[in-house]
Amino acid sequence: MAGLSQTYDVVVVGAGNAALCAALSAREEGARVLVLERAPADKRGGNSYFTGGLMRFPYHGVDDLRALIPDLTEAELATIEVGQYTEDDFFEDIARVTEYRADPDLASVLVDQAYPTVRWLQSQGVRFALAYGRQAFRVEGRFRFWGNAPTEVVGGGAGLVDSLFAAAQRAGIDIWYQARASRLITDERGGVRGVEVVRDGERLAVGAGGVVLACGGFEANPEMRARYLGPNWDLAKVRGTEFNTGDGIRMALEIGAQPYGHWSGCHAVAW
Repeated sequence: MAGLSQTYDVVVVGAGNAALCAALSAREEGARVLVLERAPADKRGGNSYFTGGLMRFPYHGVDDLRALIPDLTEAELATIEVGQYTEDDFFEDIARVTEYRADPDLASVLVDQAYPTVRWLQSQGVRFALAYGRQAFRVEGRFRFWGNAPTEVVGGGAGLVDSLFAAAQRAGIDIWYQARASRLITDERGGVRGVEVVRDGERLAVGAGGVVLACGGFEANPEMRARYLGPNWDLAKVRGTEFNTGDGIRMALEIGAQPYGHWSGCHAVAW
């Protein structure tokens, strides 16, 4: 394509957990990868940075957790009760909390790949620990974990983001900060061939064999909140990143992508 500033095999829009995992996976397959982070370096990581780092996955006893947290001592193991959380349990929880709206095929992929994925994260340098602080109560001298999520990332969301950025740097992935994707570049047949980026005040056209949109939702966009969530949602205070303004959704819709799922609900907490 004429006028391209650079070309990559894969361009990932966004730089949170999902985006960086996509970038690292593509790099493992030999792709030349670019990550576009709209935020400056000191605000990188999207909403992943603001999470507690709790991880949910099936496990069949303490040995699965010990493989993920190899520095657990025998003394610690003697003071915990984690039970088990099977694949069937996880699948049923997904169905229940979504009121059976979740796509069963996609849910099955999530359930089946959850534990292998956290082990893969471990191989990328992400460290895990037991979530004593938020997920455990001490009963008769033993810690018992509730919610079927006894494991968290060391350092929470910030620790997860820092570990994945370090892995991306080791892997030779290019990362552009303060680089906002503005438009998907398509060919005459409608195929995506790249992305238009505004970086340092300059508009660039970056070619790509594939573009991954992993740049979050629209929770930091008052107009889209009011449009999809309803009246007065434009007044809500957002605790997370200021950069999730629905750019990925907008760009996809502009080239004819089909809206899917339910956009009229959210996860909100009172402060």
